[in-house]
Amino acid sequence: MKTLGLIGGTGWVSAVDYYRLINELINEKLGGVHAAKLILYSLNFGEIKPLLDVNDWDNISRIYIDIAVKLKEAGANCIVLAANTPHLIADKIKQAAQLPLIHIAEVTAKAIKETGIKKVALLGTRFTMENSFYKDALADHGITTIVPYEIERNFIHNSILNEMVKGVFTEASMATHLEIINRLISEGAEGVVYACTEIPILLKDASVSVTTFDTTLIHAKAAVAFALD
Repeated sequence: MKTLGLIGGTGWVSAVDYYRLINELINEKLGGVHAAKLILYSLNFGEIKPLLDVNDWDNISRIYIDIAVKLKEAGANCIVLAANTPHLIADKIKQAAQLPLIHIAEVTAKAIKETGIKKVALLGTRFTMENSFYKDALADHGITTIVPYEIERNFIHNSILNEMVKGVFTEASMATHLEIINRLISEGAEGVVYACTEIPILLKDASVSVTTFDTTLIHAKAAVAFALD
């Protein structure tokens, strides 16, 4: 079994789900008392958020690269970023660490392609919705992406960074997310990508009329496949 190098803490709430899912999936495959070989580095989001607020991706990159190199030195065979947004700098991290990096957008795009869905709505932080790294990965598989209106993007972004990363999940936030999703479905979305690893927690009990894609679960499955290959 290969050793996974997991960078969590953005935020810690979904990093818990990554750790649980990866170990559960390994155990499903191998049985007995088997669990993942995994090195977890959980960063302090309190140091990252001020940099996000001013779009300082140079310093964010330095932090992530330093962690990825430490994970390699500790024996990790790949890097798993336990969040969607940091994949904006995935190529820099991969190049600096000289390790495989399991890209959440790429594995999500493959999972969507398998369903035959051609048009999806994308929900995540403003960085994820407004930059091209997700849309490009989906387009490579013939999938069209639509995103919420700007006022909706701002709501989703703020609810993630001001509530969800702190473990705050409210019925009011869930209701507004569902309103946005239903409007995007009315615009032709055949599926919805939960491209923030906290959104699946918020909407875990919600009823959505189209297929939803839990990127945390998809990413965890891809990490396990790598570990057991």
